[in-house]
Amino acid sequence: MTSVRIKQCFIQINLFCLFASLITTVKCEPINASISLKIEGTGFHRNLMYDIHFDDFIEDCYTALYLRLPSSLYADINELDHLTRLGMSTACASGETNVELFAEKAQTQDITVCAPLTNTKCNVSIPVHHRYQYANGSQKYMHTTLPKPKLLLGCKQRIKEYRVSKLDLCVPCAEIMPKWREIPYAMATEYEWITPVGEEGMWPTVTYTTLLLTILGTLFLIRTICKSTPEQHSKRE
Repeated sequence: MTSVRIKQCFIQINLFCLFASLITTVKCEPINASISLKIEGTGFHRNLMYDIHFDDFIEDCYTALYLRLPSSLYADINELDHLTRLGMSTACASGETNVELFAEKAQTQDITVCAPLTNTKCNVSIPVHHRYQYANGSQKYMHTTLPKPKLLLGCKQRIKEYRVSKLDLCVPCAEIMPKWREIPYAMATEYEWITPVGEEGMWPTVTYTTLLLTILGTLFLIRTICKSTPEQHSKRE
């Protein structure tokens, strides 16, 4: 009797676990996703606009982009907070936050942007800036290739076909869903950011020109003050 009861309990436990897994698991076809990138702005300040497209809509899910910026690029955390306040998307950053550092002294920065998935399309934007670089004599331009972001889905129900991501997402995106899963996607465009770099050989010319203009400006200011002083005395007399 004891062995029969043990077998019955074992069967009941297995059935319960199987039933629970069926409830919490979404058995879906492979998720087909694609991302296109558009760039707004010129120079050192640009806006990265990502258009995320899924072939099929998945309910009760959030989508997120995780982007590791190289040391030559950065996102201002105040601008990311502004996007969150406007309700456009939830954005956060971790890593290097000093916007004044030159590219040679800065560290990498991790950006996470997340938004609810309400249909098959989702648009997110990230304002990004290029850091200045020390002048050198070897190159006139700095070429920076934007890294491809990681696409993640966080759903109330489990999508067993895709592994749980081990990326260290920043708060508050990390707290919106307990688990995020990395989704492969297709992206046709690759963007290279080209910015000018100061020439080290121009340092003497720039220095002496600046010094000369400073001296001339000072002499002009002194001359103007000296001319205005006698006029003020004559008016008083």
